[in-house]
Amino acid sequence: MNYKELLLKEVEPKLGESDAKLRIYISERNECVSLRPGMLVCPGGGYSFCSPREAEIIAYRFLSEGFNCFVLTYSVKKKYPAPHRDLTVAFSYIRKHEAEFDLLPNSLSLVGFSAGGHLVGSYSYLYEELAKEFSYDAKTLKPLTVVMGYPVTLMGEDGENETKRNIAAGDEELKKKLNIPDHISRAYPPTFLWTTKDDQLVKSINSVLLEESLTKHGVLHLCKIYESGPHGLSLANRSCYAKEGLSDKLRPVREWASDASDFIFKVLDARK
Repeated sequence: MNYKELLLKEVEPKLGESDAKLRIYISERNECVSLRPGMLVCPGGGYSFCSPREAEIIAYRFLSEGFNCFVLTYSVKKKYPAPHRDLTVAFSYIRKHEAEFDLLPNSLSLVGFSAGGHLVGSYSYLYEELAKEFSYDAKTLKPLTVVMGYPVTLMGEDGENETKRNIAAGDEELKKKLNIPDHISRAYPPTFLWTTKDDQLVKSINSVLLEESLTKHGVLHLCKIYESGPHGLSLANRSCYAKEGLSDKLRPVREWASDASDFIFKVLDARK
């Protein structure tokens, strides 16, 4: 595997004082596979920090599923559009270097967790607006697919308070702009979505209402709502969740990464 890390403001001066970093994980070519789809990982953390539990280990898992992977450590404790600007630059940088990163053309997907799920989910309808600031071609910034794990999608009563406070800072108009289910259209990327029924931090209604909006607008999607499991499960195994109670009841949750990979490869195959 080839690895490198870069500060995004070094490739895009318009990011100013942003400390956002992009970590790059590229699999070696083999006799069966040379070019791979891309997966850009956005960890959760309530927009207060970027959780390591949802970062590099997610990249390693998707490397094993046949992707070349990238992890974004984005701006935190800054309201919109700070983290979205970081994601826009990261996405554009990866697309411009597809050949260097052994990527299939126009194959970059996003995966995000909790607040990172909010980031990738809202970026996926805001990217055209975000492109204008950097004079990027918006057509190059649309994700192939978007994967969201136990995401914050709501900015109202059922939204998670820390996430709302950090990204919207009490601005009611901004909350409306960032309430994801209200902004889904037929053009939204194919979406894989998962959560658990008894998540106490980010209520499952965040996923339920998003799934209803995706259905209403005819967006290809797959929604998995597992019976049980606490917030922040990541891969739901000992690499990232060692608390007591990691039992057989979480075994179904551990399938989400394989199911998401299958979903993405079906989208790729359908466009050939």
